[in-house]
Amino acid sequence: MINYQSKQIVIDALIKVINAAPGLYSQRKYLYPQTYQSSDVSMQEFNIWMDYANQILDISYNHIGYNAILTTKITIGQLSSQYGVSFMQRVDQIKQELLNLAQLILQY
Repeated sequence: MINYQSKQIVIDALIKVINAAPGLYSQRKYLYPQTYQSSDVSMQEFNIWMDYANQILDISYNHIGYNAILTTKITIGQLSSQYGVSFMQRVDQIKQELLNLAQLILQY
């Protein structure tokens, strides 16, 4: 069983990774007041964010030793290397996996 403080530290770190994801609304280019054009994330932005996410997952696993963290790390590794999928779509899928992990940690 993981104590509450450890859960909170890991969940806070996961939320920071999610909030640091490239391509959030503030980075979109507005054409008109009510419409926007979403540009894709660059490979460099994506790789930097992925390194950050993987470092947080490694630290989190070392801190609480929960195997779901390793499973999530493998899953996001697979998602990050999908052929034919835009970086923006990969970011969205990985953010969802990180949110799912946070939910699992809360329930653990």
